Amino acid sequence: MLKIVAAQMAVNPDQIELFFYDQQLKEYGGSGLRLFSQQSPGEKYASGKYYGKNEYSQYQIAIELSELKDAGGLVATLAHEIAHIKLLGEERMKFNDEHLTELIPVIYGLGIFNANTAFRFYATHDSWGYKRQGYLSQQMWGYALALFAHIRKERDPEWVKYLTTNVRADFKKGFKFLEGNSGLRIVR
Repeated sequence: MLKIVAAQMAVNPDQIELFFYDQQLKEYGGSGLRLFSQQSPGEKYASGKYYGKNEYSQYQIAIELSELKDAGGLVATLAHEIAHIKLLGEERMKFNDEHLTELIPVIYGLGIFNANTAFRFYATHDSWGYKRQGYLSQQMWGYALALFAHIRKERDPEWVKYLTTNVRADFKKGFKFLEGNSGLRIVR
């Protein structure tokens, strides 16, 4: 999957060193005793990490192991980390901006994956809840994708059917606003 996402984002996959980490379990040890614990409530979780270049001039990115269970989430995470390569690694920016990094996959046609992982419900036989991924809300994603379609003059993009129900609704609201206010100008 790395090869596909990197190629889509115009990065040579051979220039990327990919490794994995497990943030779900933490190991504590000493004197032959090993204890394991899960992530604490409120502790910051990262589905991926960008480290810059290694000694062989390869970009280093890491993916949290649980992402391997969800193909859409894995694509979103890889696209986000490769976006760091596009911005920081290729020296287009000097400082990290996570919100801008989130939007880079849109330009390369992968924004649907990131948008669909922004907010998801889940249910098991004994519980339910939601999971958020990334730095933008589903509403922000809906508007960002609407703006992308509007700029490209796509009146009824085929790809919208692949958005989750909530993101698709936010896309439609954003697109309707943009269509109704096309005479607005950005003042700098």
